[in-house]
Amino acid sequence: MTKKSRLLNLDDFDALDWDEEDAEGSNLSHILKHDVDDVAVENVLDDDWINVEMTVHTAEFAIVGPDRRWNRMLTLLFDTSWKQGNWLRPVTGWESEPPELLEWERVMGRKWEGRRKGRTTEQRGKRRT
Repeated sequence: MTKKSRLLNLDDFDALDWDEEDAEGSNLSHILKHDVDDVAVENVLDDDWINVEMTVHTAEFAIVGPDRRWNRMLTLLFDTSWKQGNWLRPVTGWESEPPELLEWERVMGRKWEGRRKGRTTEQRGKRRT
């Protein structure tokens, strides 16, 4: 069932709910396929992330925020854990698409100086000259 994402309030949650990587249906295994790991998720949650509204299927919450370790912006989707209601369960994530990144810049009131999806180092260099 599709629905709109809700606003995430971290005060409602006490922990992140990660499965073991080799467990059937593992959320960690799934997110790793998108080149996002548990450290990146924690880094985003500890930094300047924003809520974004998007259509979701298996998640409740959608956020966009920086993973400064790799100088990239990530879009992350979460759900309330079925194991315990005060745990936040990562569902999936990806390097932010241009509209998601533009929304972060609009809300934060500043330009993202890190890597932008779809732009090569050569393209970034040409823009500066």
